[in-house]
Amino acid sequence: MGIRVGVVVLAAGFVMTAAATQQGRVVDPFEVIAAFDRFAEMELWPGFDATEFPIAVYDGDRTLLLRHPNPPEEFLPFEGHQGVWASSGKHPAMRWNSNADIGGERTATLLLTIEPGRSVDFEASILFHEVFHLFSKPLHPTWRPNEVYRYSYPMDDLDNYRLLLLEEEALARAVESETEGATASWAAAALAIRRERSAKLSDEHRAFETLLELQEGTAVYMGRSTIGVAGDTIRLREERGPEGIRWRCYETGATVAVVLDRLLPSWKADLDADPEITFAELLGAALATRDVEPAIFNDEELAAVARRSKAAIANLEAERTALYENFSRRGKRVVIQLADEGEQLEMVRFDPMAVEVLDRGEALHAHFLTAVHPRGELKLNNPNFVRRSLDGVVALTTPTGEHPFLSGFHRVAISGFSGDPVVLREGNTVTVEAEGLSLSFDGALIESTDEELVITVLPAAAGE
Repeated sequence: MGIRVGVVVLAAGFVMTAAATQQGRVVDPFEVIAAFDRFAEMELWPGFDATEFPIAVYDGDRTLLLRHPNPPEEFLPFEGHQGVWASSGKHPAMRWNSNADIGGERTATLLLTIEPGRSVDFEASILFHEVFHLFSKPLHPTWRPNEVYRYSYPMDDLDNYRLLLLEEEALARAVESETEGATASWAAAALAIRRERSAKLSDEHRAFETLLELQEGTAVYMGRSTIGVAGDTIRLREERGPEGIRWRCYETGATVAVVLDRLLPSWKADLDADPEITFAELLGAALATRDVEPAIFNDEELAAVARRSKAAIANLEAERTALYENFSRRGKRVVIQLADEGEQLEMVRFDPMAVEVLDRGEALHAHFLTAVHPRGELKLNNPNFVRRSLDGVVALTTPTGEHPFLSGFHRVAISGFSGDPVVLREGNTVTVEAEGLSLSFDGALIESTDEELVITVLPAAAGE
């Protein structure tokens, strides 16, 4: 999916820890809905009635729409099921387990075909997660992390990553502790580590973590609570590497919620009463009334985490080097560069799930990319894109400023297309067409070698 820069983007869906298999069979959607309705009877959040929100379920044959106030014309009443409408095939809005605009209404979406074989209850818990977003978004409009700051997050900061690992382990032990006192002690340790770590982050990166924990951590907690696995710590301890900061916030947020259930049972009402409060502040409030000393890790544990974090950062650096070398070996490149260092190509569309940030803010885009300039634009649309791969046409962007995207680019290189690009010059306009790539700029110079076709966009006065 492409996005506009600066618009909050939500990665849809989430992973839990207890999915029963059924030999790869897509489960009955009406069984999922029945399980969802059972979950809705649980009192998991003040004022939340999960049955009040529209839902859409795709089962591989049709899209079912329920509880929708104004079904679009492509949905027809589904015989034998009052209040259910159906549309043949997968509706265009059904991109992932998320929520989408269907008929002018935000609707929770569930695709039963993503991983056939998951149990009915598991699928229903995912739907519950997505419906909770519909409840929480208008109630907590400030829970909107700016996704663009994920790409400038200090992933290669060794000390930050070491403290992240210690914070996660302290939270895991807080959940696993058998007494309230031990839970409080490990929660105090996690909070102290977070305060030390957060003080070194920029305001933007601190806000990214904080708001993502609230937005996604609460939804993960709610979904897992329906099937009794909110307290599982497997996912929290999962090896993600430094680049997994987004998914890490899902887990830390959900885990803090479980800890607060034990130490501050009023936390949900407190959160709804004060939309500006954070998980860290709630945890601080829970501990303020207790005479508790933070638990400590022993020297052996600290040394093990130090080794683990050092190895992870080294692996990240090696992966980035390998990605850059892979791009460099992909054959002839088309390069767009700006002659005026004060100008930039502005990015207006990209796929946030198909970006790899490299050193110095450079980034590989393996799916969509649209960048514009007063004198033209370029569009990348990789026809051979496969999620989690760099197959097909890929772009390497070089930023104008410190952030990979916010200040735009001064250079973009594209490679991986089959055949030679078609180059046309009509008057003052240069046009290039290749597999998955199209660009057109006024006032540009063209240089060609065996390795590169370079388009240099001149300043306005020079181009004229």
